[in-house]
Amino acid sequence: MEKQKIREEIDFKDLLISPIRLYGWFFVYFFLLILGFGIFFAHKLIPISYNEQTVGIIDSSLVKKEIVEKKGGIIPAVDLKSVVNPTAEMIANGKELYDGNCKSCHGDNGLGDGPAGLMLNPKPRNFHLSDGWTNGRTIDALYKTLHEGIITRGMAAYEYLAPSDRFDIIHYFRTFADFPAVTAEQVNQLNTAYNLSAGTIQPNQIPVSKAAKLILTENAQLNLKVAAAKEKFLSAHNASAGLLLKNVSNIDKALYLFISNPQLSAEQLFWIIKNAPHDYGFKPTITRISLEEFRFFVDYVKSIT
Repeated sequence: MEKQKIREEIDFKDLLISPIRLYGWFFVYFFLLILGFGIFFAHKLIPISYNEQTVGIIDSSLVKKEIVEKKGGIIPAVDLKSVVNPTAEMIANGKELYDGNCKSCHGDNGLGDGPAGLMLNPKPRNFHLSDGWTNGRTIDALYKTLHEGIITRGMAAYEYLAPSDRFDIIHYFRTFADFPAVTAEQVNQLNTAYNLSAGTIQPNQIPVSKAAKLILTENAQLNLKVAAAKEKFLSAHNASAGLLLKNVSNIDKALYLFISNPQLSAEQLFWIIKNAPHDYGFKPTITRISLEEFRFFVDYVKSIT
């Protein structure tokens, strides 16, 4: 008989017929809801009290962008007359450069149907169409596009190519369709903006990781020199050492300034220190000595390093 009662109390068919029997469980569900909300509130108490919000954007300062090692050199000047009237050799060179750098996206005939551009959105530029150009179709606008790129449309910058090579590429794909004529005014504006007729010096470039290692190595060497100079300074007993010790609050900082800037003259160092003596390990009394006395500092530090 008792087993029969138990079966009747947990019979879900009866619960559907008489849902009022679930009313007693309402307080249990309500208690669990309040308990869950309280645990969540306690866990988030600090962010809520300080009105904090989780940042979903990556800090760009923490992103290390590596660059390739590249030897610099002198980029020759551009013949501005040839920009207005390109030669057959320039167009032939432009075709070779186009095939190696542009054809994979823009296609053999500049229709924007290259295999590498099939999955791009927006699609690569169709040079045969006259509408929809971001920078325009004039020679100065085309050069700006190759020089700076268009990030929003997936167009890479071609700053690694010499300016003359960029013009050769432009002159080649201009043969695909009718483009606006090249004018002397446009070329002069390009020369003013990019200094094409003077040529430029391209500096050497090394990867960021390699540069960081070089900086750490140089700092380690400087610290060794500072430590050696400090040992000599503290063991010396002469007027120069005494005068320096009288006006120095942090000998390590002071020696580091001298040793890390051997190219600066005594006058330049004196001006730097007088503007912020404490930052460079000197007492304010350094501002009251003469330049001739300060030269004793410089000469003495040079003699012990």
